[in-house]
Amino acid sequence: MGFHEVHRLVLAVMVTAMMGTASVTALAEAPRPIRAKPGQRDITILNSSHRPIYQLRVSPSEADQWGDDRLGETATIPPGGSLRVPLGRTSDCQFDVQVIYDNVGQEERRAIDVCRTRIVGFDGSTAKMPPDPFAAARAITLTNRAGRAIRQVFISSPSADQWGDDLAPSRGIAPGQSGPITFRGGCTADMRVVFDNRSAEERRNIDFCADTAVLIRPGWTTEDAAAPAPALAPDEVTVLNLTGKSVTELYLRPESAKAEDDADLLGNAVLPVGGRLTLPFARGTACRFIARIIHGGDIDPSEQPGIDLCRDPTITLAPPKAAG
Repeated sequence: MGFHEVHRLVLAVMVTAMMGTASVTALAEAPRPIRAKPGQRDITILNSSHRPIYQLRVSPSEADQWGDDRLGETATIPPGGSLRVPLGRTSDCQFDVQVIYDNVGQEERRAIDVCRTRIVGFDGSTAKMPPDPFAAARAITLTNRAGRAIRQVFISSPSADQWGDDLAPSRGIAPGQSGPITFRGGCTADMRVVFDNRSAEERRNIDFCADTAVLIRPGWTTEDAAAPAPALAPDEVTVLNLTGKSVTELYLRPESAKAEDDADLLGNAVLPVGGRLTLPFARGTACRFIARIIHGGDIDPSEQPGIDLCRDPTITLAPPKAAG
């Protein structure tokens, strides 16, 4: 049995165990599907993520089951690849699509009107790692001694490349207050907290079996470090992605320059949600820059002005402000 066959067998066992009835319930709650005259339907799946898609399921929104894997035993959709999926002759227009990546991360699109939309992109930005049904349930107390309110808390396995769901209490945790956090996982895990000003702190390999009370205070991510982090070179910038979506391309231009893109700073890399990268970038004599952010798929590019690299070589990419 080859690598792909073994990988698919492991995926099938994990997905079957972890999906349970959640998909059935979610599908049953889908809105009434749009119908049109019977005709041949099809949809093209575009993989804009950095991971191969190993499983693909497409079903009418009114169905209560996902149905069979459309990729079969050996096919995959590689990063940057696409696949046309025939849906047969039907009067249905609304379909749900689920993809499962090689790391078992699941991403879904609901109620797609295939009578109007023929291409659906997946970039991995909303992919979720299903909880391990065999992992132990754990509870910790998080105490906030920082100067700002905690809005989001994420805990994930050290081997995971996605943070997963927000575990913070619905009202967050105010400065000086404590809050309960529950999750499923092993003793050792990584934690990320996001404050009300979108700044974030992380700590790796926390032993939650040994310490069920975690204190968040200024410098908590570096208090155990053996040495301070090295300073950035003059021709480097650090980029932090807080847009809520993966970034596939990033361009920087001085505010005084024409609206023309220079080279893509990310190259072949993809900056995931919450990810941080240090990249080479020579700013020359300019200080203030505009970032052009591209997420891939069907998501429109956005621009973020007001970046002052003379003041701070760290660029925090934030979600675009809503119009109005």
